[in-house]
Amino acid sequence: MHSRIHGMSLGLSIASNSGLPPAEMGELARAAEDAGFDAVFVAEVNGDALTLCQSLIAATGSVAVGTAIANAALRPPVLAAKTAALLDDSSGGRFRLGLGLANAAKNAQFGLPSHPPLQMIEEYVAVVRAVLAGEPGFSGDIFRTGMVPFDRPPVRPDLPVHLAALGPRMLRLAGRVADGVILNLMSPDRAAEAVATVRESAMAAGRDPADVEIVCIVHTCLSDDAEAAARGARAVVPRYSLHPAAPSLFGDPLEAVQNSVRAGDWTGAAGYVPQHIADSFVAHGDPATCRARIEEYRKAGVDLPVLYPIPLDGLWPYTEVISRLAPENSA
Repeated sequence: MHSRIHGMSLGLSIASNSGLPPAEMGELARAAEDAGFDAVFVAEVNGDALTLCQSLIAATGSVAVGTAIANAALRPPVLAAKTAALLDDSSGGRFRLGLGLANAAKNAQFGLPSHPPLQMIEEYVAVVRAVLAGEPGFSGDIFRTGMVPFDRPPVRPDLPVHLAALGPRMLRLAGRVADGVILNLMSPDRAAEAVATVRESAMAAGRDPADVEIVCIVHTCLSDDAEAAARGARAVVPRYSLHPAAPSLFGDPLEAVQNSVRAGDWTGAAGYVPQHIADSFVAHGDPATCRARIEEYRKAGVDLPVLYPIPLDGLWPYTEVISRLAPENSA
């Protein structure tokens, strides 16, 4: 019996940088499915999220499987559409394509060209949709394609395309063109503001706001030791401290944290993190405390909270999170 029966939809995100072999990631997805989770996602860090999704699909039979997120800049949109269509086919129509743009510094490190982010992602989504629908082609300022043939027609020409969004401009774009928005690094209050922005944009575009699914990544540090959980939460912040959106997201420039990160001192960086910043977007503590925090996101208008377990003292607690925070245990 799945969590949607209780109106308590819940997802799980498995990070590619967890270092788990693809087969083990598939086993975790199956365990999540058995425990009542509704969706399992791969977070693309240094791996290839779309490839890893195949292992999750092969191991499961009913949960939605998707990327949260895949870096769009790494793949031409035609390739993303072709891969998404094959994953959707192999899953029997369970795949979701979650896209984002990482950040300019990381993409430059990969040798990727720089494009205006809003225009790039809007055209990218349009190309994906055109390819899946068998349209004659797409002509934009960044991407131009002819008709793209398939060996086998897509199972769902309208398979869901979700966009990661942090700032108001990307939130409005998601409300206008995407099937869903993927929020991240947000407190419940901030998430409520984002939900309102997305819904208002969808309505202004003549869409039913309810048609845009609101997904929110919830970093989760599960531990019965409250002090250890709080320490684990603080250690999350340095990973995002150099992101261009960090000052607006965290309300603090975090200069000491950034300097330590640049020097390669991650432990020292975590020591400079104010606890209230970690508390704002990380659910941490025992199961009851984490579940209460997840409920805050639901009350903020999030349709699908997605637990993103974070390592505590070097260990990735996926099995513990699946078993102790399973939707079936919160009914």
